[in-house]
Amino acid sequence: MLVNASHNIGDYAPTLSELEGQQFDARIIEALTDFVAAARAEGLSVYLSSGYRDYATQSYLYERKVSEYGAERAASIVAVPGTSEHQTGLACDITDQYYALKTTALEETALYQWMSQHCQEYGFIVRYPSGKEDITGIIYEPWHFRYVGTEAASYIMEHGLCLEEFLTLYDIE
Repeated sequence: MLVNASHNIGDYAPTLSELEGQQFDARIIEALTDFVAAARAEGLSVYLSSGYRDYATQSYLYERKVSEYGAERAASIVAVPGTSEHQTGLACDITDQYYALKTTALEETALYQWMSQHCQEYGFIVRYPSGKEDITGIIYEPWHFRYVGTEAASYIMEHGLCLEEFLTLYDIE
């Protein structure tokens, strides 16, 4: 499922399950549990800071950023309602529990280094990679991981693609 500024999913809502106080699409719970457990087995401090967000919550977050930055800048920071990966339940913001802010400095943490190197083994990708902002329409987010399945994730990560680039290989929009 592609969700971005060109692919609005309206008020879509997946079947949800909970993990560590966050809700996710029930289909990814096992993979996300394994991904987090593997990182913790490496001694890393994993914090699942944001999972599923419904349409109403995304509307609130977006409008708050619009009032702060204006609509154009806000849309590059927070997805317009109906265009958020979090609404699919397939995305998760993952940070080091001791690192409170979501900034690009997260890429320097041991957690990000490990997770970005191993995410595909569990079916996840770094959804908004550095250098792909003009394609994704979203700023680089080293904390945002998206489930796509192990086969797709391996290809995407090995070839340095973003999801939009991967899907064009199959003429899927």
